[in-house]
Amino acid sequence: TGEPLEMTGGYDEMSIRSYPGYIGGTDRQRWLRDLLRAAMEANDFDVYESEWWHFDYSDWQSYGLLNKTFDQLK
Repeated sequence: TGEPLEMTGGYDEMSIRSYPGYIGGTDRQRWLRDLLRAAMEANDFDVYESEWWHFDYSDWQSYGLLNKTFDQLK
């Protein structure tokens, strides 16, 4: 639908609710968070230990940093 989903904690919220293993929140919030994590990990991304929304590619050290906008990458 393009609508934001309610997760266990807000994006960039620095609280205990941001941890990927946080056991609070509703069943649906935890299910959505875990669904995102499963999809990302299935594609070689690892969740950051303190933020459910932060993922690093498993081979990230092999890639240099870019200073480009998304429009420049088209």
